[in-house]
Amino acid sequence: MPQVVSVRVRNGRGRRVRLWIPILPVLLVLSPVLLLALAVAVAAVACLVWRINPVRALDAGWGLLCALRGTRIEIEHSRTAVLVDIR
Repeated sequence: MPQVVSVRVRNGRGRRVRLWIPILPVLLVLSPVLLLALAVAVAAVACLVWRINPVRALDAGWGLLCALRGTRIEIEHSRTAVLVDIR
């Protein structure tokens, strides 16, 4: 797997800019966006396979998300605790 991407840009006046972009930190920052895009793609394929109107599916998903308001989840295991509070 490549570690660094080198990008060279030259403008109309001949000035050059070179950027070195590390791959791993960029992937870590963009991973939530990639996961969301993957979920949308899977949902779109599922709508096509089962012949469901994507607009109605999106409306139902939005309604489900809105209904989660006030949900509180607490998990404790020995000295570790996780609290999820949706407001």
